Amino acid sequence: MSDVTVEWFGCATFRVRIGETVLFFDTYLDKAPGVPEVGLRSADVTEANFLFISHAHFDHVLGADVIAEATGATVVGNYEVAHLMAANGLPDEQILAVSGGETVHCADGVHVHVLPALHSCLFAPGGSDSGSSCLGDLGVSAQDRQRAASALFELLPTLSEETRRYFHAHEGGSSHRDGGQLAYLLETPHGSLLVSASSGYWRGIFEGLRPDVAILAAAGRPNVDGEPHQGSMADFLVDQVNLLGQPTVLLCHHDPLLPPVAPAYDVSAAEAALRNVLGAERYRNLGYGEPAPLFNL
Repeated sequence: MSDVTVEWFGCATFRVRIGETVLFFDTYLDKAPGVPEVGLRSADVTEANFLFISHAHFDHVLGADVIAEATGATVVGNYEVAHLMAANGLPDEQILAVSGGETVHCADGVHVHVLPALHSCLFAPGGSDSGSSCLGDLGVSAQDRQRAASALFELLPTLSEETRRYFHAHEGGSSHRDGGQLAYLLETPHGSLLVSASSGYWRGIFEGLRPDVAILAAAGRPNVDGEPHQGSMADFLVDQVNLLGQPTVLLCHHDPLLPPVAPAYDVSAAEAALRNVLGAERYRNLGYGEPAPLFNL
């Protein structure tokens, strides 16, 4: 097994081991009702050095405080994430608030660069599958965007009694405000990894990156430079991997999120498009909780 391994735990949660250093990218292990279990819950995590949180929504940040308290890990995230961690009793020395441009030293030769990114467009329809073309929704005001996103979150506790109990039990562990999306670029002596946990980016920031491996979200309506992408998710992902210099790609966030309202997202068209551009060897899938060599996928 390689000195650097990666495991996927559903949605956009990944564990990366670099020798004795353990990093989590997002911490959503305690799944909502109807979502498949992934073989690990936050209370079961006994090793972690840093938890890099992409934003403050439940399906990304839940469990960060639990894992940090048990392991002594530092939680790295935006100021909304930092506020949540402090409100849940995590000491200041375990909270590292960032907004983009910072570099986090994790171990000898292991660094993570923090990059400003964008959340997918919650205010715009995302299509039924990755081959569906979505057009329009340009120029929507900030107020209308906020109203549409708020309406989505207000629906969550009304889906079922079981779902209502779930969100009540996890109250205070996440926020309806994402706090500003972040992407992370991990650099190791063995190679580099970009983690982009929502379907959005600033072109001027991503175009200079050349990661060896990229974890890219495939869910919702993609966001490029603050506006909804015009076309399909497959088109968006091909544009993104070309911008990044065609790294090896792993997709995330396409598995069931909150059935039946948000079931698994069909990425078959995106997979075909990515294999056409990258070749079969550089588009890879991971099963839940299965360790794989990160730079020899």
